[in-house]
Amino acid sequence: MADETVPAIRIQGLRKRYGAGDTAVDALKGVDMTVQRGEVVGLIGPSGSGKSTLLKCLGAVIEPSGGRMEIAGEAIYDEGWRIPDLRALRRDNIGFIFQAPYLISFLDVTDNVALLPMLAGVGNAAARDRARELLAALDVAHRATAQVSQLSGGEQQRVAIARALANRPPVILADEPTAPLDSERALAVVRILNGMAAQYRAAIIVVTHDEKIIPTFKRIYHIRDGRTHEEAGEGREP
Repeated sequence: MADETVPAIRIQGLRKRYGAGDTAVDALKGVDMTVQRGEVVGLIGPSGSGKSTLLKCLGAVIEPSGGRMEIAGEAIYDEGWRIPDLRALRRDNIGFIFQAPYLISFLDVTDNVALLPMLAGVGNAAARDRARELLAALDVAHRATAQVSQLSGGEQQRVAIARALANRPPVILADEPTAPLDSERALAVVRILNGMAAQYRAAIIVVTHDEKIIPTFKRIYHIRDGRTHEEAGEGREP
């Protein structure tokens, strides 16, 4: 069982430089962040402030230039990658939720969710059982055998959230998940994320510009000029 006293995410002095010499750009200049299991944290800031770069570094999509990152107490980067298989790191420890669902059109709903566990070595039957459990938790169990084209936009998004949770990752990174949604649907997504964080003890970082959901966060990290500034949020019920 995971040690709840150890942060799911700890980032210390993270730096990222693009380019070299006179054309170099320092996107991250020393980011610090801590997120506990079961917590949903907002990450906000103007365009070009480094939000997406930070998510890509934590998601092991791009390599930082320096600093340290830990997931569930294990260093994944410390002035260099400490994990030999980054693909396995992303598959087993990090769930991604994007603005668009990016579901696989030729798979039904259950197999869209079960695919990641299968790739991680879980047997087909067990992976589908896990998928059905998540679909039920997200109130889309009745769509388990449907094709992606038969789903509404809200249903597709719920399936995408189920997929992000399929391998029970300690970390979920959500990049503008409510951007195209009206207020009611945006707040519904936040309720889902809060419920999933509590139920599955995942740490969730939500990058957003969405003024509708920012008041729901209990903690917020502002990123400005490549550095983070933590503040208490309003923590309103979504």
